[in-house]
Amino acid sequence: ARLQADSARASGLEERVRQLEAESRRLSEEVSTDVLTQVANRRGLMQAFEVEQARCQREGGPLAVGLIDIDNFKKLNDSLGHTAGDRALKSLAAAVRDRLRPGDHLARFGGEEFVVLLPRTGTEEAQQALTRLQRSLTEALFLYDGREVFVTFSAGVTGWRDGEALEAALERADEALYEAKRTGKNRTCAA
Repeated sequence: ARLQADSARASGLEERVRQLEAESRRLSEEVSTDVLTQVANRRGLMQAFEVEQARCQREGGPLAVGLIDIDNFKKLNDSLGHTAGDRALKSLAAAVRDRLRPGDHLARFGGEEFVVLLPRTGTEEAQQALTRLQRSLTEALFLYDGREVFVTFSAGVTGWRDGEALEAALERADEALYEAKRTGKNRTCAA
């Protein structure tokens, strides 16, 4: 009887450990996920970058870093309201996530900016991929208050250089993004 009681107690403790592990995973995901868009946040981005950086150093191969910024976001917020802006952010995040390869990473960087990490992808290939993504977004309009809303973005891409911090690559991508905005929006430039 005592042996059965100890076995039942051990089974109960094992179940509790599984529950705690599942809760820990859930909380970890919450901490690294943007609540609005359900893509990675800055913490999730840094986790993904650390994994990809280690892979690059171990296996070699390129890693492209892209910075995406929704075009005319302030105008959208001002004309249709912040709820429409939130819908635009969610719509863009979902459309980009659905069109990326399984090993690629998308993270909300802040405001209307997103970062993409494209493993095993050179800068030119990344520029082409983001340009294709921009073109495919014409299919990804959403309705807001009975109106069709199209969301476009400008992007800047660069290649990560071995040993550099993500911030350095993001600075170059930001320069390319600025060039894309300055030269007409809804395009991708490389640095």
